[in-house]
Amino acid sequence: MPIHDWTKIFDGAFHDFHQAWVFSIKSSLNKGLLPPGYYASMEQVVNGPNADVVTLDRWQSTAGTKSSKRVQDAGGIAVADCPPRTKYQYEADRRQYANKADQVAIRHASDHRLIAVIEVISPGNKNNRRALDAFRRKIDLLLDQRVHLLLIDILPPGPVDPDGLPVALSVTDPADVPVVTAAEPYSLLSVRCAEDSDLLGGFVEIVGRNQPLPEMPLFLSEDHYVNVPLESTYLRAWDELPEPWREIVCSSEN
Repeated sequence: MPIHDWTKIFDGAFHDFHQAWVFSIKSSLNKGLLPPGYYASMEQVVNGPNADVVTLDRWQSTAGTKSSKRVQDAGGIAVADCPPRTKYQYEADRRQYANKADQVAIRHASDHRLIAVIEVISPGNKNNRRALDAFRRKIDLLLDQRVHLLLIDILPPGPVDPDGLPVALSVTDPADVPVVTAAEPYSLLSVRCAEDSDLLGGFVEIVGRNQPLPEMPLFLSEDHYVNVPLESTYLRAWDELPEPWREIVCSSEN
């Protein structure tokens, strides 16, 4: 199914769809995509910022120790055996932009340690410069904790992100990240954090409205990931949207 133009309907309708899509992604992860020992949960507070879907392990462990790394590597797809198949990939040294963070990150104190975050971008994340700056600080906090990220942006670029969200977030040198175009205005970004260094790996897709959403990697450790089925979960969320709102969205596309 082509991605719909969600700018043609009020924000409350998109919020309804957003919640349904987040739930669908969480459900898919918990029904067999995540290896044993991991689970996904919605809208947890992560040391201050909120996240749409978080992935945690259920074992009590101390971040950064060899034992916790062995637990994380217990499942998922090995990067060495099957690298993620995104159009664009990059590596960056976090130290190049670490001074952009305005706050000090505090590691999660729960026994159920945070591993990864999935965020479906809402209009409120980038409708003005203040909102984008707040979202960037949230991303910086998570990266400082070496939390892997998957950011899903199916909203067209605006004044604060004319080249797309991956460029606007300044996660790396803008020259390393593809820019969106009128034909392909949507962006998907997966970020992998190294265990023992400041190195980040980025995996980016730029998508058009007439293209299906590809699977995107969600990293559970530096070396292992699972593929998140964005297209099938989007379709399930669309089917849950009230019929009058679907008619408005579809009529605006004709």
